[in-house]
Amino acid sequence: MAVRNYELQVNSIKTKLQQKCYHPYLHKHIEPPAFDVDQILLMLYSIQDISISEEEREACIMATMLANLALNTHENVSDPNISMKARQLMVLAGDYYSGLYYNLLSEFRNIELIKSLALAIKTINEHKINIIHFTVESIDSYLESIKKIESGLLEQFCIHFQIPFKYINFFTEFIFYKKISEELALSINGEFSLYINGLTKCYLQNNKELSSEDEKKILTNIMNESKRKLDGMKKELHELPSNVYLRLNELAGSLTGGC
Repeated sequence: MAVRNYELQVNSIKTKLQQKCYHPYLHKHIEPPAFDVDQILLMLYSIQDISISEEEREACIMATMLANLALNTHENVSDPNISMKARQLMVLAGDYYSGLYYNLLSEFRNIELIKSLALAIKTINEHKINIIHFTVESIDSYLESIKKIESGLLEQFCIHFQIPFKYINFFTEFIFYKKISEELALSINGEFSLYINGLTKCYLQNNKELSSEDEKKILTNIMNESKRKLDGMKKELHELPSNVYLRLNELAGSLTGGC
């Protein structure tokens, strides 16, 4: 497929997701959902040659994105900065999005993908507990938990469709790289982040406080190492969509521009 075709299909799926999720009462009181177009692109690319109809292909991608949306919406319920009414509506919204993803897959009787996504959700929740309660034993295991939380559904989606692991590993690292770039932006702006808070605990020695500059250096080093891994992985893959290379360059630019 040409770059333009990928862009058109990604935008089409995103539009359909927005239309499917729209609820006049819910979105009058809470923010309408946002969707990660990079994850849509990676799923679209990974199953482009799978022998299923275009309708089912889109349904599988949309269902995975809706499952992720449901998870994130339920997670935001604990945000102390929102009203009680908004929290209650977020619970309802999360349940609503969950129902949408089940319905989409049940239309195609795709019970196996439902099971795969359920397994991913279980794994993600386990790793969220590790992050929230800081039960990790090392910086490596902490970073692994971040990877599982951010790309667990994408990973199980690819495993379900028997995508080679060299691609899955690249997708996972790409999403991780992107997330750390977002965390770096938060650090630069002096904003709180649960991930950054955990990372500082990993690096703390003798209860010494880490400065904001220390945080930035830690995140920058993590990004540099992730980029090194991605560059190595790319050499083993067939041609990826140009959009992916463009996004990598954009993220790398934010790294050099923000430090």
